[in-house]
Amino acid sequence: MAIPFNMNRLKETELLYPQRFATMLQKDYGLIFFNEGNKSSPESNHAVIKDYIGIESSIRDIESFYKAKGIQPCLFSAMEGDELDKIGPTLESHDFQVQIMEEEYLLHDHESSLRPASDLIIQRVRRLDIEMMETIALEYGSDWTIKVVERHLQHPSYHLLAGFHDGELAALASVSTYAGYSRVSDIFTREKFRGKGYGGAMIHFLVDYHRGLSENHLYLFSEHPATTKIVEKGGFSKLPLDFQGWVATKEV
Repeated sequence: MAIPFNMNRLKETELLYPQRFATMLQKDYGLIFFNEGNKSSPESNHAVIKDYIGIESSIRDIESFYKAKGIQPCLFSAMEGDELDKIGPTLESHDFQVQIMEEEYLLHDHESSLRPASDLIIQRVRRLDIEMMETIALEYGSDWTIKVVERHLQHPSYHLLAGFHDGELAALASVSTYAGYSRVSDIFTREKFRGKGYGGAMIHFLVDYHRGLSENHLYLFSEHPATTKIVEKGGFSKLPLDFQGWVATKEV
C-alpha cells in the first residue's frame, strides 16, 4: 500500500534527482552536482544552498569549485520559501543573474480522461539509436540533453518510453522510480506530429505503465501551460506550492 503523500518527501526526491546523471557532493551549506563529461548541462552542474549561515563564503566556494572545472557557476532553488530574500542580495553582489521559473508541480490523483492513439506504438527504449539522438538534439534541446538521457538509461529504474508512428519516432516520455515517489519527465512530441493527440496518448500510456511498476506517488513538474493542460487531463492535479523556483547563473 502506498505511503501517505508528503510534500517534503517530494521536495527531497526532486532535489536529489540529478544524482542519477551527475556526481553529488554534500557540503555544510547544501549540495553540489557536477558532471565533467557534460559541462553544458545546468541540470548536471549546479549547487543548492540549504543553510544560509555564512552565505558569502558558501557562494565563493561554489564559484571556485565550478571555475576550477571550467563549468559555469549555477545555483538552483532549494524549494523553500523566501530563499531569494535571504540570498538574493549576495548573489547579486557576485554578479549572478537570477531567473524566476514559472513551474507547476502536479500529482497524479484521479483517473485520466485521455485516450490511446491507435496509430501510435509505444515501447520502452533501453538505448538511444542515431535517429533518436538526432531528433533530441535538433528538436528537444541539445547535445547535453542526450548525455543526460544516456546516463539515465544506465539505471534500471529509469523507464524511457518512445511512441512510433509508422516506424518513425513521434513522441517521448519517461518515469523514474525512487523510494515512495516516481518522477515523470522528458515529455516531448516532435513538431511534425503535434496536434494528433500523441502527447496525451503518451501520458495515458505512462500512467498505466507506472501502475505495473510501483505503488509510488507519481508526480511531475511543468514549465509550459500546454503541457500542464495535457497532464491535468491525464489525471494530474496542481500542487499548492510554498516556494518560487529560480535559477542563478554567472558568466565566466
